[in-house]
Amino acid sequence: MLLRKLVSFSLLPLSALLVAQTSTEPHGQLPVRRVVLYKNGVGYFEHAGPVTGNQALTIDFTSSQLDDALQSLTALDLGGGRITGVGYNSTTPLEQQLKNIPLGLDDQPSTEELYGALRGARVEVSGPGEAALAGRIVSYETRSQKTTAGDTVERAFLTVVSDAGAVRTFEVAGATSVRILDGGLRRDLDEYLALLASTQSQQVRHLTLQAQGTGTRDLRVSYISEVPVWKSTYRIVFPDSGKSGTAASGPETAILQGWAVVDNTVGSDWNNVQLSLVAGAPQSFIEPLSQPIYTQRPEVPVPEAANIAPVTHEGAIDEPKAAPMPKVSQTVTVNGAMVDKSLTQQAQLRSQIHGSAGVMGGIVSGTGGGYGGGMYHSVQDESASASSAKFDDYFEYTVAQPVTIHKNESALVPVLQTNVQADRVTLYNAASPVPLRALWLTNSSNLTLDRGSFSIFENGEFAGEGLTDTIHAGEKRLLSYAVDQAVHVTTEGHLNSTHLHHLTVHDGIMTERNEEIREVTYVVHNAATDSRNVIVEHPVQNGWKLTSEVKPIETSASLYRFSVATQPGETVRLHVGESYTLGVSYRLTGIGDDQMEVILSGSGERPAVEKALAPVLAARAKVHDLDTQIDVKQAAIDELAADQKRLHDNLEGLKDSAEERELARRYAGEMNKDEDQLLSLRKDLADLVQQRKAAQQALDEAIRTLDLDEDV
Repeated sequence: MLLRKLVSFSLLPLSALLVAQTSTEPHGQLPVRRVVLYKNGVGYFEHAGPVTGNQALTIDFTSSQLDDALQSLTALDLGGGRITGVGYNSTTPLEQQLKNIPLGLDDQPSTEELYGALRGARVEVSGPGEAALAGRIVSYETRSQKTTAGDTVERAFLTVVSDAGAVRTFEVAGATSVRILDGGLRRDLDEYLALLASTQSQQVRHLTLQAQGTGTRDLRVSYISEVPVWKSTYRIVFPDSGKSGTAASGPETAILQGWAVVDNTVGSDWNNVQLSLVAGAPQSFIEPLSQPIYTQRPEVPVPEAANIAPVTHEGAIDEPKAAPMPKVSQTVTVNGAMVDKSLTQQAQLRSQIHGSAGVMGGIVSGTGGGYGGGMYHSVQDESASASSAKFDDYFEYTVAQPVTIHKNESALVPVLQTNVQADRVTLYNAASPVPLRALWLTNSSNLTLDRGSFSIFENGEFAGEGLTDTIHAGEKRLLSYAVDQAVHVTTEGHLNSTHLHHLTVHDGIMTERNEEIREVTYVVHNAATDSRNVIVEHPVQNGWKLTSEVKPIETSASLYRFSVATQPGETVRLHVGESYTLGVSYRLTGIGDDQMEVILSGSGERPAVEKALAPVLAARAKVHDLDTQIDVKQAAIDELAADQKRLHDNLEGLKDSAEERELARRYAGEMNKDEDQLLSLRKDLADLVQQRKAAQQALDEAIRTLDLDEDV
C-alpha cells in the first residue's frame, strides 16, 4: 500500500477538543475495515472511511484496550488534510478523586471507619422505644458480651453528646436510625457515594480524532489491541469405502477442513471486514498510557527560626576603621530588587537552552502554534513513504470473503479446505501401553497447519479426536485419535549385558572399552479381521546406537519408529538391539590381582594380549612372592621377640636361691640362642627387602614399557 502522506498527531486535552468541535461537523463513526489477529493475544485493527471538510470522528474502546490503542495509534489523512488532535474521555484514578472529598474514606470503608469519618457531626439518633435525640457523635465502638446461653457476641455502640450536654450511648442494631443533620456533611457523603457508583460504569472510552481539510478525503486509522487468542480446529473426513479401522492398504486421500474460533471483544462491530489470522507472536506489552499517573514528591518541612536567649556583649576597647562597601556594579536591579549578577547569567543560559521559550514563573511556554500557549505542537511530514515487511517464519490465513462479527460475539470462521494424504495405522509406545488408532498424515498442501484440535470421520461416522502441533507444508506427522482394542503388544527377551570390547595400555595407564548390550523383543498380535500396520515407538537414548537388523522407518528427536505389518490373527515379533560403549581407565600399579583377573578373563582367548601382559604379570608375581617371604620372616622375628620378652620377665621374678640360680642360667642360655636366631632372621629380612625393591623397580619398568592396543 502506497502512503502519499504521513501526518503525525498530538494528544489534546478533551476540553480543547470540545472547543475545537464548535466549528466542525457532528461526530461520525469510522468503521473497521481490516482485522489481523495474532497468536499472542493482540490484534491489528484498521478503520477507514471518507471525511468531508473539518470533521470529528469517533472510535469506541473498552478501558482495557485504550492503553494499547494510545501506544500504537496511527492516523493518516490521505487527501491533503491533517489530523489536528486526538482526545478521549480520561478518568482520574479513584484513589486520587477520593482525596478531594474531606471524608477521608477509601473505596471500601468499614462501618467503624464510616462512623469515624462522621465523628463530631450533628446527628439525630432514634431507636425502638426511644425518642429521637439530636447531638454530636463522640465515638463508635464494638464490645464483646456474654449471652444468657454463655456465648460471646459482638455488639456495636454509638456515643452521642446531646444538644443539652447529656452523654448517651445507643446500641446500634437493625432498627437504630442515625440521621445526619449537617447539610455540608450530607453533600460530602452524597458526592462520595456518587463517585463510587460512577466508577462502575466507566467501561467505554471514546477516542475522537479531529480531521481538518477541504473536500472529501479518505482517512485511515490503525492500532493494536488486546484480544482473545484465536483457536484452530480441523476436520479430517475419509470418503465412504466400506472399510473400518486402521487398514494397512497404504496412503488414502482425505478431506481436511480448517476452522478458526474468533472472538470480538472490542468496542466496535466488525461489519464485512477483511480478516487475517497470523500464527505468530510479535513482541507486545502493555503500558498504562490512558491512566493519569501522579509521582511521589518529597515532603520538606517548613523551616523554623530557632529561639535563643538574650545575651550581653562586651564593648570594644579600640574601634577599627570601617571596611569599604562592595561596588554596586556587582549587582543588577530586577523589579526594584538587588540581585546577584550570576543569577541573571543563569537565566540567560536557560533561555539559550530552551531557544525561543522564556522562563516565566518557572513554567516554560513555547512560541509555536497549537492549543494551550504553545504547549502542544503539530508536525506534518510532507514526504511520501512506503514500507513492506515479511512475517519471517510466521504464517497467515487470509479469509477470502468479508466477515461480520458483532461486538461481544464469536464466530467459527472457515480458513481452508484441501486434500491430504493419510495412512491409517496403529501406534504403540511402551510408555503408554495401550495401542492407539492414528493417522500418519502428510501435509501435501502448500499451507502450514496451525496447532489445534482435530476430529476424524470415517465412513460417515465420528471416529475420534485429538491434538496436533504445527505441521508445515510437506511435513509428515502422526495424529492419534482413538484406542485400538484389536491390537495387543507385549515385550519379552529383555537382555542387559556388558562385554570388554577393546584394551589399551600406554604410559602405565590401562583403558578398557566396555560394550553394554541391551535387547528387547516386541510381540505384536493382531486380533482384528483386517490387516494392521503397527508403528512401534522405541525410545532414543543419548550415546546408544541400534545394532538390530530391522531399521526404523522414521526417527524423531526422542523416538525410533518401526513399522510392523500384521495380517488378521497374526503375531509378529520385532527385535530391537542397542549398544553403548563406555571407557574406563586404570593405573596399572593400582590394580589388584582380583581386578587383573577379571580383565584377563574378559579378554577371552587373545594370545597377543597375554603375550604383551606376560612381563608385567611375571614381575607382579615376583613382587607378590617376595611380599609373602617378607611376611613370613617378619612373623618369625615377632615370635622370637615375644619369647625373649617372656624369658626376661621370668628372670626378673627369680630369687637368690640355688635352684633359682640354676633356672636363671638355663633362661640365659635360651635367650642367647634366640638372639642368634634373631640376628640371622633380621639379616634375611633385609636381603628380602632389597630384593623386593629391585623387583618393584623391574615391575615399574615393565609397566612403563608396555604398549598395547588390541580388540578383545
